[in-house]
Amino acid sequence: MKPKVLVGITGGIAAYKTADIVSKLVQAGCDVRVVMTPSATRFIAPLTFAALTQKAVLTTLLPDDPTEEKENIFPHLYPATESDLILIAPATANTIAKLAHGLGDNVVTCSALSLSKNALRFFCPAMNKQMWEQPIVQENVEKLKQLHWKQIGPAAGNLACGTAGTGRMTNPTDVVQTLLQALQVK
Repeated sequence: MKPKVLVGITGGIAAYKTADIVSKLVQAGCDVRVVMTPSATRFIAPLTFAALTQKAVLTTLLPDDPTEEKENIFPHLYPATESDLILIAPATANTIAKLAHGLGDNVVTCSALSLSKNALRFFCPAMNKQMWEQPIVQENVEKLKQLHWKQIGPAAGNLACGTAGTGRMTNPTDVVQTLLQALQVK
């Protein structure tokens, strides 16, 4: 049976890198579903991920035209409750804070709250270096780790804002390798 992977995409410039992650996971034989925050859809279109996965992308908690499919009636529960693994990439400071404090105000964070207790949880921080270095961001990252989330990155290098430092999302190939290794252990 194919491992079920849920990818939550949040509003950061690194969202474009997540397309490569999703493509590589599909090529590796994973059943990939994508959920996106409204902000993420400003950086990359849901259609990109629908084409890569051949599945509808969920972007809202309250669909405009619910159908009989359970994901359209309960997008905060499905596909999350059936997922073996979730990846939040990029994980912005805002989303990290929401996850650390149990807030579910969008389809990504609400999906994270709906995971089974056995689901593997990963997040890929990506943000400006000054944001990354904030004590509150670091406290929230540590809290996520205590809640059994595994952190991938961030990497150091040139950032989209024109500065350099730690805050880049980890290379998609490295992210996929980490996830596939974790899925084989499960």
